[in-house]
Amino acid sequence: MKKSPDSPTATIREISASRNDKGYFLVSGALVFDTVPGLMKQAKQLFAPFKSVVVDLSGVDHCNSAGLALVLEIAQQMRLQNKSVCFQSLPEQIQTFARAYSIDKEFSQSGLLC
Repeated sequence: MKKSPDSPTATIREISASRNDKGYFLVSGALVFDTVPGLMKQAKQLFAPFKSVVVDLSGVDHCNSAGLALVLEIAQQMRLQNKSVCFQSLPEQIQTFARAYSIDKEFSQSGLLC
């Protein structure tokens, strides 16, 4: 299926890497059902060389519950690989969904927030 020009878009790009195997990434655009599967594929490839990753979500301009699903899936995948991840500038929409599902405390307690 072809995307129309008004289809939501999202990107993830490396903004820097440090000598201690830590990558820093910026997510921009809309975290919605149409964009999250592609972002997850990109994240897996981009994060592969790093032992630790910081994901900055300050570029997210819109999200729905798919944004929360992306954050949780990235966290789980990194954990399964014995790697660490933390998220900066978590959008208010994601925080709202996390509260609604009663998992907001786990974000801070598990070290997912930078």
